[in-house]
Amino acid sequence: MLKLPRSLETDTELQLLFHNLQKSFQVFSPDGTIKVPSVELSDNLIHALAFARRCGSLRGGLESIETLLQTEEAGLAAIRAKQKQKDPNRISRVFLFSNDGSERFYRHCEALLVRYKSRVLGIKINASSTLLGERFFGKEKAVKAMLVTRKDAVIKVLSVIMAKDFEA
Repeated sequence: MLKLPRSLETDTELQLLFHNLQKSFQVFSPDGTIKVPSVELSDNLIHALAFARRCGSLRGGLESIETLLQTEEAGLAAIRAKQKQKDPNRISRVFLFSNDGSERFYRHCEALLVRYKSRVLGIKINASSTLLGERFFGKEKAVKAMLVTRKDAVIKVLSVIMAKDFEA
């Protein structure tokens, strides 16, 4: 099971909230095995994702996300081998996806979550790809998948989701 980032791990209340959030995880594709939370696109989540975008730590598009994760994994594997460390199993990336993807899209998302399960938490947002694209990447751009990459942005997004502050 994934652990929270270290700065959130010290907060007992947030650990309880994360534990409760894990109980609500659901399989997100018909033939899937990976469980993820499903959340509403609240004002607070919009602000947290907008912060990530302003910081340059919100990446959109499944292919772009996959390339980034592969590159990061190669570097992390080299460091772990050099330092003889094992995988810390700690959330360092948040992978968000819309609710209007095809089965093929969700299978691809699940494959990424399986491959990077030691550091990536998947979250399904109850919003369309059109809305996500317009909100965070500009008009007339549909974005079905987003990845939050920087630690402070990841913490902000996780904090909002765990607080269940989903007022739309």
